[in-house]
Amino acid sequence: MARLWEEFPRQQFFSCVPGGVYVTNDSTAAGASFGPSEPGLTPLFSPTMEWLLAERYVTGKSNGAGHFALVVLTQKGCSVLKQIPRSVASEAPVSPNKPLGALMREATIAQGVGTAVALVKAMVGAGK
Repeated sequence: MARLWEEFPRQQFFSCVPGGVYVTNDSTAAGASFGPSEPGLTPLFSPTMEWLLAERYVTGKSNGAGHFALVVLTQKGCSVLKQIPRSVASEAPVSPNKPLGALMREATIAQGVGTAVALVKAMVGAGK
């Protein structure tokens, strides 16, 4: 889940093969070695990923043979980590007295698109 948090919102592709686990954010690339290097732990990767998918901590697709495509951390996954991915972390002050929609409207009028983008990030992060 740490890899998914670091790479959020980029989709990740995992392959669990007899030689180890590999990950990439490019479905056409072979991927870098990832996860446990001890032979006894590698077989736990696929069942763990299947569980994370089933419990909706991540979204993605499994082919049932140790390959997982389009894997992304969900809001539930972020909540359990108690972290907001850096790519959507708030950079703007959020007023508890005003709705985010009103703040976005004011930001667009007064300060332009940059502040509005920061408020959208705050809104996404506030939904956890």
